[in-house]
Amino acid sequence: MNEKVYLVALHKIWIEHKKLFTLFSVKQNYKQFYDDLSYDTLSKIWYKTQKIENILKYKSEIDFLELEQKISALWVKIITFLDDDYPFFLKNIFNIPFLLYVRWDIILPWFAFIWSRNITSYWKNIIENFVPEIWKYFTIISGWAFGCDSYSHEIAIENDIKTISVIWTWIDINYPVWNKELYDNIIKKWGWIISIFPFWEIWNPYNFPIRNEIVAWLSNGIFVVEAKEKSGSLITAKLWLDLWKDIFTVPWDIFKQNSNWCNNLLSSGEAKMVLKPNDVLCEYNILNNLEKKPKNTFWDKLEKLVYEKLFIESLNVDELAIKLDLDISIILLKITMLELNNMIKKNESSKYEII
Repeated sequence: MNEKVYLVALHKIWIEHKKLFTLFSVKQNYKQFYDDLSYDTLSKIWYKTQKIENILKYKSEIDFLELEQKISALWVKIITFLDDDYPFFLKNIFNIPFLLYVRWDIILPWFAFIWSRNITSYWKNIIENFVPEIWKYFTIISGWAFGCDSYSHEIAIENDIKTISVIWTWIDINYPVWNKELYDNIIKKWGWIISIFPFWEIWNPYNFPIRNEIVAWLSNGIFVVEAKEKSGSLITAKLWLDLWKDIFTVPWDIFKQNSNWCNNLLSSGEAKMVLKPNDVLCEYNILNNLEKKPKNTFWDKLEKLVYEKLFIESLNVDELAIKLDLDISIILLKITMLELNNMIKKNESSKYEII
């Protein structure tokens, strides 16, 4: 049995992320600790009597075979703080999650879209125009709420764009239930689902701000769409302000309540006004860098596409294939041509980067 299944079991019986850090920051003896679980071992990590009794009761009810089969069937990857592929940005968060439940792999960088639940046709048009262009350089990340919060995922899927959703339940629970088709479509399109909540954890209102904090820390920038002054989506936007990250929005009708906070962000200078997708890309100097490259040096559009992806971040062959949704054989051919033209090179991490 995979050692990390015992870690999942410990998390399921309500040993929290902070306690997991205390227990396993030096030695990852998940099975040994689980097998030795007792009143004495739990009291040593400052649990009170009632909590200890609950944990031991939950342990007696664990079905390891079911747990392991579920993880395997869903292709859930368990990433701990000590693993190399743990997202760097999350290591700076106030309440660092010790482990992440991930369906598929994590590929950076990310760009977030957040908004209120109700959305007008005006803002839908904004999303439909911005998401496909920004995806060329960033993976789209957003939440999982009903309505508007899911719209960026829908647009991404319609345009064969990779997208990632941070959810506020365990990774196999579809809430709201009417989002199940969207959830399945994200997986079918090789999108990503991330959760930090224990096995079979159902939703509760306390999970929303935790989810928002994860989205805030993971993203390079955020696009605030249709947010009124008391919108729940502003929790994430305010986190961005605290983190000194980039906030973008577009102006709209000053008499529309759902645009109050977007307009206020612009008037206060806390958000950057954009009128087209290139305005966002220019903020990261992406377009300027690409324009510096001499024209007509690429064999075809696919070679140029590979080069543009590597301009944003270093990637290995597998990551390029996933991000561009191309066969690995094609990626290898384009990489070979770019190497021969002395345009890219492989670094010490076996990833390709621009010369």
